[in-house]
Amino acid sequence: MIRSNPFRPIYDILNSGTMQTTSPNMPLLIDIELTNACNFNCLFCFTGTKAQKRPTGFMSRKLYEKIIDEIAPYKIPLRFIRWGEPTLHKNFFEFLKIAKEKDLMCHLTTNGSLLSEDRIMEVLKLKIDSVKFSFQGVDEKTYGEMRYGQSFNKLLEIVKLFSSLRGDLPYPYLHAATTVTYETPEMQQSFQDQLKSYCDFVTVGHTKLSHISSEQTLLPEKAKKMLDNLKSVESIEKIYKKCNEVYDKLNINWDGTVTACCADYDNYMLVGDLTETSLRDIWENSEELKRYRSLLSAYKFAELPLCKDCYDTIDVRASITNR
Repeated sequence: MIRSNPFRPIYDILNSGTMQTTSPNMPLLIDIELTNACNFNCLFCFTGTKAQKRPTGFMSRKLYEKIIDEIAPYKIPLRFIRWGEPTLHKNFFEFLKIAKEKDLMCHLTTNGSLLSEDRIMEVLKLKIDSVKFSFQGVDEKTYGEMRYGQSFNKLLEIVKLFSSLRGDLPYPYLHAATTVTYETPEMQQSFQDQLKSYCDFVTVGHTKLSHISSEQTLLPEKAKKMLDNLKSVESIEKIYKKCNEVYDKLNINWDGTVTACCADYDNYMLVGDLTETSLRDIWENSEELKRYRSLLSAYKFAELPLCKDCYDTIDVRASITNR
């Protein structure tokens, strides 16, 4: 069965780079962080390396229901993503059910580690629209380096099981995505050949590492040395690109704070707080959001707090191009 990505029309807008000057009444897409906790210690991630400074927590049911009630009339698609593993939340399936009962399109990005057969069947039962399995590296060795001791083969078996249980169902759309540093084109092709039998879409991008200092992490010394070695072969292109997301999308943290940037791991670009106001009020009236839109429209990237303080000249939109 040939499936199409239900989120593709929205991604096409987000990736268009048109820098539109007028905003819709509400965002076209919401990224929601059920938690910024993770069960992995990935070397490329501020959460996994424990370099993240903001508190770790889990979204409350009250806050989640407030968000769903506000976006439901607009049918705004929802992505369970950002700086943690969504399936760690004890109410993940209940929260997913609430969104689907409101007829909201839902996407899950996951490391896959907690998807047992029973949990996969629950995802299928709830008719989630899209699932992205997040790999790093292309085989047991390179995945184990980036994910610091985790198993590529274990995740591959989970993907195979998910695909088998899905069978001929039209949903969810399955995407396997990885990023690489020193892996050869032949190694990357082997990865794609393995995954294309089980997923509807397979992509290979480049791992960002130079934005993380090993000395800022709480990793053991062995992992710090591995991070420094991998940074020396990092292959990502360090340039600025247009960002249209600030005109079309918002990102909600587990505690209700809202940031303008998908790469904002430590609240550098907050634009509001849903415990104090509404999503629509933030979207239409946030002075911080207006300022970030103005800076992006003028290509003044160096004045953006996240770029200036953390990313230097690294493309903060790399995550969106790998869809």
